[in-house]
Amino acid sequence: MDRYYIKICDSTNDTAKFFIDSGVKIPFVVISEEQTKGRGQQGRKWISQKGGLYSSFVLEKIDSKKALTVGAVASYRTLVKFLPVKVRFPNDLLVGRKKIAGVLVEQTSGATIIGLGINVNQQEFPEVIKEVATSLFLETGLLYSLQEIADILINEIERLQNLDYERVFQEYYKLVSLRGRCFLHFKDGREVVCEIKDIDKDLNLSTTAGNFNFGEVVWIEWVQ
Repeated sequence: MDRYYIKICDSTNDTAKFFIDSGVKIPFVVISEEQTKGRGQQGRKWISQKGGLYSSFVLEKIDSKKALTVGAVASYRTLVKFLPVKVRFPNDLLVGRKKIAGVLVEQTSGATIIGLGINVNQQEFPEVIKEVATSLFLETGLLYSLQEIADILINEIERLQNLDYERVFQEYYKLVSLRGRCFLHFKDGREVVCEIKDIDKDLNLSTTAGNFNFGEVVWIEWVQ
């Protein structure tokens, strides 16, 4: 997989789209250590300070469900080499109750983009997110080689993309926490308190409040 390193960019996903339109051969990955206009699910701003690892993997067209699970499992496999992490449905990775990484999948007419943001060497976060965000440095007190982490992440993506969806989903399923009461936060602003009973292969949630598609749910907040 060809690699394109950019010191700072607006958004690695947007840069990836520009490269696609320019005829760059797929697959490839765009990597940056700072974004000025990073974004997460539903176009929400992803604060992308210097010291993080921000990457966009451009693959031949695959289903969004597989892309999301590949991104989440690859991020998990990478981070767990350094500290304990868990996956929060549908697309976040947490240390304790704080977010350390996220996945953003976008589709173009001829390719699938898996955007991954990992907080690595950030020593502090803006006030607005400092209570809900963390980094490898803040958790361990150590600075890390972004190149080393990028190499691990790329290797994991390359392994996972060639597996069938069933195998990737089964690993994702084992990693996602389903226990306890939670708030489901929806695209339309609704919040529902419930308990999750199960997740199926289409990433639909079966809960005590009904069944919901993963495309409806922005994130899950566990009740303490």
